Amino acid sequence: MGKEQSSFEKKLIRIKESAFWDAFRFTKDGRFKSTLLIYSFSLSFVFIAVYTAAYWLLLDPLELGLRPHLGVGLLILVESLVPALLGSLVCCSVHFISHDKKMVLFTYGWIVLFVAVLGGFCVITFSPQEMELIAVIASQFVAPPLVTGIALASALYVRHRKNDPFKRYQSLPDWQKNR
Repeated sequence: MGKEQSSFEKKLIRIKESAFWDAFRFTKDGRFKSTLLIYSFSLSFVFIAVYTAAYWLLLDPLELGLRPHLGVGLLILVESLVPALLGSLVCCSVHFISHDKKMVLFTYGWIVLFVAVLGGFCVITFSPQEMELIAVIASQFVAPPLVTGIALASALYVRHRKNDPFKRYQSLPDWQKNR
């Protein structure tokens, strides 16, 4: 007769047998196992739309207003960074209304995953000459939003973790917690 497994051993076996996609399955009560993954996945499409709108609305005014005053290299830099910064400010404002402060970072994680998959597809599909053009476009319109957005979201999350009142409460000695 075999020894019955403890609940801890059963949990370990269940964790070992579960896959990444189990996070997207429902529990017994009809809820998602990981709402953070689902919400951040959905929010990633909103972020992509915000960045697309920022570039679409700002490129022409920046081009018309700054072309007489700036050189070509500086104009390209400004046209890449200004919409990226404004889009990042709009996207990272979700941090302030979100209950889970990791939401924005996970959303940028999804976007990085999308870009990596799309980049892999481009490497397989396109010729080297076409890849040069794609690399130029990506350096102007994909990299700046990701870099500015991830930097701003990371700074906000680190600031939140540093100023977390619950964390400060936990670090107090037991005799001060009951005051």
